[in-house]
Amino acid sequence: MLYIFIINGRDDKAAIADDVFRQIRAAGPNLEYQTYLTRGVGDGTRFVKIYCDLHPNEKVCFVACGGSGTLNEVVSGMVGSSNKSLAILAYGETNDFLKCFPDRDFTSLRKILEGETRQVDVMKVNDDYAINVINIGFDAVVASFAYQAMEAGHAKNAYRWGVVKAIFVGRNNKIKVIADGEKLNRRRLLLCTVANGRVCGGEYICAPRAEIDDGWMEVCLVRWMLLLSFLRLFPVYRRGDHLDTPWARRLLRYKRARHVEVISRNLIDIALDGELLASHTFQIDILPKAIHLILPSLVTMKKRFEPIIDKCGEIIDYLMSSPDIPQDEALQFKIRLSIEEAVENVVRYAYAGGMGWIEVGTELDPEGVMLTILLRDAGVPFNPLDKPDPDITLSAEDREIGGLGIFLCKQMMDHIEYKYEDGCNVLIMKKKVA
Repeated sequence: MLYIFIINGRDDKAAIADDVFRQIRAAGPNLEYQTYLTRGVGDGTRFVKIYCDLHPNEKVCFVACGGSGTLNEVVSGMVGSSNKSLAILAYGETNDFLKCFPDRDFTSLRKILEGETRQVDVMKVNDDYAINVINIGFDAVVASFAYQAMEAGHAKNAYRWGVVKAIFVGRNNKIKVIADGEKLNRRRLLLCTVANGRVCGGEYICAPRAEIDDGWMEVCLVRWMLLLSFLRLFPVYRRGDHLDTPWARRLLRYKRARHVEVISRNLIDIALDGELLASHTFQIDILPKAIHLILPSLVTMKKRFEPIIDKCGEIIDYLMSSPDIPQDEALQFKIRLSIEEAVENVVRYAYAGGMGWIEVGTELDPEGVMLTILLRDAGVPFNPLDKPDPDITLSAEDREIGGLGIFLCKQMMDHIEYKYEDGCNVLIMKKKVA
């Protein structure tokens, strides 16, 4: 597959291009790729759309290299095109859409190349698109002030300063919102979010119940209110507790919808993933599973061995060489014992003659607490967890043969799970290492 890296080309973002090219070189000579540095606002969308039109059948992954703005431009250019995927190589302080995937590392090209594909929804707004959150009213005023600050070279805390300014000029908005034919307000509102993702502004959990692939938009309209009421609501809204706090719930309207209309007599801005769009009316629709998003691999190390005959020791040594394995000798002993039992089971019994393959890997959660060891093979379907635990109170002569190894694994590890998917045995072992 061809990877096309769409890189924020602003002069003050030169470090992004430098790091992208470094990671491309590290990926090796087999990576088929092109790069494109954007030349201004909207240029990424134009490039991606033209490329898709000229190469409708080519299998391409567009890699958005930057922040929320670069992501929005790439998404807007590729919606509706076939054989196209999206990946995100994140740079900058905020990319709110990525907060839907807190366990994924979007800064590693290697993990993107080893990633998995997931279909996600996109919102269509008139002739434009948003993948994360649409802000109306107060939040759009905040985004406008923040955008001005960033354009002036004051990116740090730009959104927070936007909030301070908008408190005085952005709370009384004469805007009507209609969701799936239901009027959510009469004349005024404080703010309204139409969300596919959950977070906006880097820290505001505006849509805590949102799912990026369920075919619905989460609409939350906050009624106009006096300043003291707003200041009381503000921290609750920021934490994402507004839908579950009774007094806060009375100050808003919440609805899941597939079509939303926004109407204003005055020309207003709304923010699409932080990018401003001006009009009197907006028609917003959800496009279910419109984008094939490549999620970075969770696996820190991953390797396939084929054939596996006589490679038991090599496979075990590879797993134990993972940087995710702790240095604690007692933990290493338990982990190695479990790995040895699991690997030997596959090498001995999965394939006739041992001529098949096994894929093994390790991953560590973002907190560095839980180690996961994965084994995957296409051998004879076999769930080692089905075998009853041996009665260890009996003597060796009286016990049934077999089953002791997997029993020891259960004792050594904190969690063991087996599943059979896509014609493969998958064994997942987890151990708390911190």
